[in-house]
Amino acid sequence: MKLPAIHQIADGYGQAKISDVGQFELRLFRQFGEEPLILQLTAAFPLVRRASGRAAILFRLLRYSRRYPEVASLAIAALSDRAYLVREQACSMLAYSLRQDALPSLRALGTHSDAKTRADALAAADAISQQNHHYYVDRAHTGTTLWQVG
Repeated sequence: MKLPAIHQIADGYGQAKISDVGQFELRLFRQFGEEPLILQLTAAFPLVRRASGRAAILFRLLRYSRRYPEVASLAIAALSDRAYLVREQACSMLAYSLRQDALPSLRALGTHSDAKTRADALAAADAISQQNHHYYVDRAHTGTTLWQVG
Protein backbone atom coordinates (compact mmCIF):
# COMPACT_ATOMS: atom_id res chain seq x y z
CA MET A 1 0.00 0.00 0.00
CA LYS A 2 1.41 3.37 -1.02
CA LEU A 3 1.90 5.87 1.80
CA PRO A 4 0.27 9.30 1.48
CA ALA A 5 2.25 12.21 0.06
CA ILE A 6 3.90 14.60 2.51
CA HIS A 7 1.72 17.52 1.36
CA GLN A 8 -1.41 15.44 2.04
CA ILE A 9 -0.26 14.81 5.59
CA ALA A 10 0.59 18.50 6.04
CA ASP A 11 -2.84 19.49 4.74
CA GLY A 12 -4.54 17.03 7.09
CA TYR A 13 -2.68 18.39 10.11
CA GLY A 14 -3.19 21.97 8.96
CA GLN A 15 -6.96 21.94 9.30
CA ALA A 16 -8.54 24.68 11.41
CA LYS A 17 -10.63 22.45 13.67
CA ILE A 18 -8.70 20.16 15.98
CA SER A 19 -11.58 17.70 15.73
CA ASP A 20 -10.97 17.54 11.97
CA VAL A 21 -7.29 16.85 12.64
CA GLY A 22 -8.34 14.06 15.01
CA GLN A 23 -10.57 12.53 12.36
CA PHE A 24 -7.74 12.79 9.83
CA GLU A 25 -5.38 11.02 12.23
CA LEU A 26 -7.93 8.32 12.92
CA ARG A 27 -8.28 7.53 9.21
CA LEU A 28 -4.54 7.85 8.55
CA PHE A 29 -3.36 5.53 11.31
CA ARG A 30 -6.16 3.07 10.83
CA GLN A 31 -5.10 2.65 7.23
CA PHE A 32 -1.30 2.73 7.56
CA GLY A 33 -0.40 2.33 11.23
CA GLU A 34 1.91 4.74 13.04
CA GLU A 35 5.44 3.46 12.60
CA PRO A 36 5.39 3.26 8.79
CA LEU A 37 4.52 6.99 8.72
CA ILE A 38 7.32 8.29 10.94
CA LEU A 39 9.43 9.69 8.12
CA GLN A 40 6.39 11.23 6.38
CA LEU A 41 5.30 12.89 9.61
CA THR A 42 8.75 14.34 10.26
CA ALA A 43 8.91 15.64 6.69
CA ALA A 44 5.40 17.12 6.85
CA PHE A 45 5.98 18.90 10.17
CA PRO A 46 7.58 22.10 8.78
CA LEU A 47 4.83 22.38 6.16
CA VAL A 48 1.99 22.44 8.71
CA ARG A 49 0.81 26.02 9.17
CA ARG A 50 -1.15 25.62 12.39
CA ALA A 51 0.60 25.16 15.71
CA SER A 52 -2.07 22.71 16.87
CA GLY A 53 -1.23 20.45 13.92
CA ARG A 54 2.52 20.67 14.53
CA ALA A 55 1.96 19.85 18.22
CA ALA A 56 -0.26 16.90 17.25
CA ILE A 57 2.52 15.47 15.09
CA LEU A 58 5.02 15.77 17.93
CA PHE A 59 2.57 14.19 20.36
CA ARG A 60 2.07 11.28 17.98
CA LEU A 61 5.84 10.80 17.59
CA LEU A 62 6.72 11.05 21.29
CA ARG A 63 6.94 7.29 21.83
CA TYR A 64 9.47 6.99 18.99
CA SER A 65 11.89 9.66 20.21
CA ARG A 66 14.21 7.08 21.79
CA ARG A 67 14.36 4.72 18.84
CA TYR A 68 14.41 7.06 15.85
CA PRO A 69 17.11 9.74 15.62
CA GLU A 70 14.98 11.56 13.02
CA VAL A 71 12.27 12.06 15.63
CA ALA A 72 14.70 13.45 18.20
CA SER A 73 16.18 15.73 15.54
CA LEU A 74 12.69 17.00 14.73
CA ALA A 75 12.13 17.74 18.42
CA ILE A 76 15.39 19.70 18.59
CA ALA A 77 14.32 21.75 15.57
CA ALA A 78 10.86 22.29 17.11
CA LEU A 79 12.41 23.95 20.16
CA SER A 80 12.60 27.13 18.09
CA ASP A 81 8.95 27.02 17.01
CA ARG A 82 7.01 30.24 17.49
CA ALA A 83 4.22 28.46 19.39
CA TYR A 84 4.57 27.54 23.06
CA LEU A 85 2.54 24.34 22.70
CA VAL A 86 4.98 23.05 20.07
CA ARG A 87 8.04 24.00 22.15
CA GLU A 88 6.50 22.29 25.19
CA GLN A 89 5.87 19.10 23.23
CA ALA A 90 9.43 19.21 21.85
CA CYS A 91 10.84 19.50 25.38
CA SER A 92 8.79 16.52 26.53
CA MET A 93 9.98 14.46 23.55
CA LEU A 94 13.60 15.25 24.32
CA ALA A 95 13.12 14.47 28.01
CA TYR A 96 11.68 11.10 27.07
CA SER A 97 14.44 10.47 24.53
CA LEU A 98 17.16 10.91 27.20
CA ARG A 99 19.52 11.98 24.42
CA GLN A 100 22.62 13.77 25.69
CA ASP A 101 23.09 15.55 22.37
CA ALA A 102 19.88 17.52 23.03
CA LEU A 103 21.32 19.22 26.11
CA PRO A 104 22.98 22.18 24.34
CA SER A 105 19.74 23.02 22.51
CA LEU A 106 17.70 22.76 25.70
CA ARG A 107 20.17 24.84 27.67
CA ALA A 108 20.05 27.51 24.96
CA LEU A 109 16.38 28.00 25.85
CA GLY A 110 17.45 29.13 29.31
CA THR A 111 17.25 32.71 28.07
CA HIS A 112 13.95 32.35 26.19
CA SER A 113 11.48 35.19 26.76
CA ASP A 114 8.71 32.78 27.83
CA ALA A 115 9.02 31.58 31.43
CA LYS A 116 7.09 28.34 30.77
CA THR A 117 9.46 27.49 27.92
CA ARG A 118 12.45 28.13 30.17
CA ALA A 119 10.96 25.86 32.85
CA ASP A 120 10.15 23.10 30.36
CA ALA A 121 13.64 23.22 28.85
CA LEU A 122 15.24 23.11 32.30
CA ALA A 123 13.07 20.14 33.31
CA ALA A 124 13.93 18.30 30.09
CA ALA A 125 17.64 18.96 30.56
CA ASP A 126 17.40 17.75 34.16
CA ALA A 127 15.63 14.55 33.06
CA ILE A 128 18.32 13.87 30.47
CA SER A 129 21.18 14.68 32.86
CA GLN A 130 19.69 12.31 35.45
CA GLN A 131 18.76 9.73 32.77
CA ASN A 132 15.27 9.59 34.26
CA HIS A 133 12.45 10.76 31.99
CA HIS A 134 10.04 10.83 34.95
CA TYR A 135 11.77 14.00 36.18
CA TYR A 136 10.22 15.94 33.33
CA VAL A 137 6.86 15.66 35.09
CA ASP A 138 8.22 15.09 38.61
CA ARG A 139 10.19 18.31 38.66
CA ALA A 140 10.74 18.21 42.42
CA HIS A 141 12.12 14.64 42.23
CA THR A 142 9.59 13.37 44.77
CA GLY A 143 9.41 9.91 43.25
CA THR A 144 5.64 9.98 43.56
CA THR A 145 4.89 10.92 39.95
CA LEU A 146 5.62 8.57 37.08
CA TRP A 147 5.30 9.29 33.39
CA GLN A 148 4.32 6.36 31.19
CA VAL A 149 4.60 6.79 27.42
CA GLY A 150 2.44 4.67 25.10
